[in-house]
Amino acid sequence: MDKLLLVKQLNFKARRGMKETSNIVRKLIDQVDDMTEQDLLELQKFINLDDQKMFDYIFKEREIFFREFSRLKKYFLI
Repeated sequence: MDKLLLVKQLNFKARRGMKETSNIVRKLIDQVDDMTEQDLLELQKFINLDDQKMFDYIFKEREIFFREFSRLKKYFLI
């Protein structure tokens, strides 16, 4: 997939229903210029999660999150 198109799709999907998850996703989206295509695909998979699952991964199941989304760990700034 074209990287520019993927970035545009990710930007659109970055708008979340929960403030906490929106802030996390925005921080990741702000770093897309540094991401490889594989990183972007993993970010896309992460963004496709529903807000509650995303919240749980980030705030309750961090070890599972980093195992499931290992490529995003280096961009995760919380």
